[in-house]
Formats: sequence, C-alpha cells, structure tokens
Amino acid sequence: MKEPAILFESSDLVALDKPPGWLSIPAREPAPSDPVVSQWLSGRYAGDILPVHRLDRFTSGVMIFARNRDAHRTANRWFEKRLAKKVYLFLAAPPPSRPAVQIRSAIDGKPAQTLFEILEAAQDSFFGRATPLTGRFHQIRVHAEEAGFPLLGDRTHGGREAHRVCLHAHELDTPAGTFTAPWPEDLAVLWRQLKHGA
Repeated sequence: MKEPAILFESSDLVALDKPPGWLSIPAREPAPSDPVVSQWLSGRYAGDILPVHRLDRFTSGVMIFARNRDAHRTANRWFEKRLAKKVYLFLAAPPPSRPAVQIRSAIDGKPAQTLFEILEAAQDSFFGRATPLTGRFHQIRVHAEEAGFPLLGDRTHGGREAHRVCLHAHELDTPAGTFTAPWPEDLAVLWRQLKHGA
C-alpha cells in the first residue's frame, strides 16, 4: 500500500498527503493490518504526534499533525475560529443543472454550509470542487446527497459503485501556510474512464 507523502515539516507541524485506505488515528478495535497515519508518523519523528483533524479512511489528501502541545492548541484554534480553510475535489453523479450549488442545511442540529462547483462534466458524472464553510461530520458527503449528486463510491449516501469514496482533501490554507495534495492517480484514472464512457 502506498505510504503518506510529507508535504511540510517544522518543529511544530507536519503536513502530509494521506493515501486512501489509511486510518487517521487508531480504530477503537484495530486490526494489526490497518495502516494508521499517526503511528506511521510516530515511527519517523521523536516526541508527540497529535492529530489536529481527521479524514475518513477512504478519503485521501491533506492532513496536519502537531508535534507539541502548544502547537496542537494553536492549530485547534485555527479550526475553531475558521482560520483553516479547506478545498476538496470529488467525483459525483449526475451533474447538476447549474455550474455552482450552495447547500445550507444543518447537520446534527448544527449550521452547515458547503459550496459545490463543477470543474468538468461528462455525460452522466462530473469532476467538482467542494468548499466547506463549516466543519461538520461527513458534511460534504451529506450535502452532496442532499444536492442530488452523491459522491461516487459513497454507498452510505446513495452514491454509485466505485472502488472508494471519490473525495480528496486537495488544499488546506492555514496561518502556518497553504498545503496542497495533488489529485490522486486512482481518481484521475477513474475520471478518464468516465469521460470516455468506460
């Protein structure tokens, strides 16, 4: 299985590109074969490795971890005060009738807002960008279903069959810098197939 790629490192933070299939932190009932990003980092760096946020197991892309308690508190405040801005890329179906759709619907009783944009459309699917303006659990997946174009591979929320949930955390803009993870090859291959009707 492909290993994470380090995007940035300092005495306070590590930013990486998480491959699909990796857990962000250990599961409650871990299997010995489960690859875990926090454990992988602990094998590379001495001292604390503290997760600031998480990605679902089959979501790829940018994650940051703190390397000390002070940095962890600071980074947590970025997310609490919405100073950390995220951009995701995804594949979904079917294409909406408008080039951009904004969903404002509460999740678990809390306000939630996501902007979806079409970057490229095929006959019955599309490649898009999602900008979550809040940070609720499974927000993009829930709002995509509500908008009428569930993510490919997201069977929980009505998505068509695919090898994984087709969601990638592309960019994370923080006071410490902007970190970008390139569009992964597995989703690039799938999109080429979709465009050519495979």
